Amino acid sequence: MDFAEFLYSLGEFVESLFSRIKNAVKSFVFPERSQEPPQFRFLSRIVRQDFSVHESLSMLLQLVFLGYLIAGVVVVYLGKFLTLIILSVFYFLVLRFILIRYSDYVLDFEAYRVFYLVVSAIAFVSYTGGYVFLRRLSLKPYWYYAYLGVIGFGVILFRYYFKSRYGRDYTYGIVEEVKNDLVRVFVHDDIAANVKPGYYWVPAVPDAELGGVVVKLLVEERVFRSARPVRILEVYMDDQSSQTETEPKDETE
Repeated sequence: MDFAEFLYSLGEFVESLFSRIKNAVKSFVFPERSQEPPQFRFLSRIVRQDFSVHESLSMLLQLVFLGYLIAGVVVVYLGKFLTLIILSVFYFLVLRFILIRYSDYVLDFEAYRVFYLVVSAIAFVSYTGGYVFLRRLSLKPYWYYAYLGVIGFGVILFRYYFKSRYGRDYTYGIVEEVKNDLVRVFVHDDIAANVKPGYYWVPAVPDAELGGVVVKLLVEERVFRSARPVRILEVYMDDQSSQTETEPKDETE
């Protein structure tokens, strides 16, 4: 290969690389809804358990938000205001990308969208306000407590709004096992009912003894803990499996 061919090959490589970067940035900033469920190979390395697409997306949202909280605390402590703004912009772009691109694979999507957008906004306001008031203005100690009180009050208000707007005292599960007078049901992550994903034992009912049927479950709230299914309210006779991946929902206007 002579020098001219080398330069031509190098030019093609740079052009191809630039085109890929451009498309990746465009896809990231202006995401479109995916027609295929996402793959989460890295989650299998962190958690040795099979999750549905919905559970995987829920865990991804939690990890991204937790990462932003930790990074935000570190940046505020170091006093890097510009870094905090850049970090927040990047985080909200990542959050927006996940919520738009994989919206069809999140059960009760609107509740998840509102929850993460609002708690992220509260975190951003608390970080920026904390930096301005607590570091730059060097206010007296009682301002610190007043500031924390305002943030806490905002969290309580949002919790009340979210619970009144999206909260439910029931969730859905799938019967996986029948044992004596009990049935074991698998419940997906349900932010509206405040139920964590997993298997729960509840009293059996006649129609649920067939196994593999969908059931509606009453949940019991617990202070400072996630709610827990306590009994079956309704039984739906469609056969399903709790380990089946979430199918995309039909698009609506």
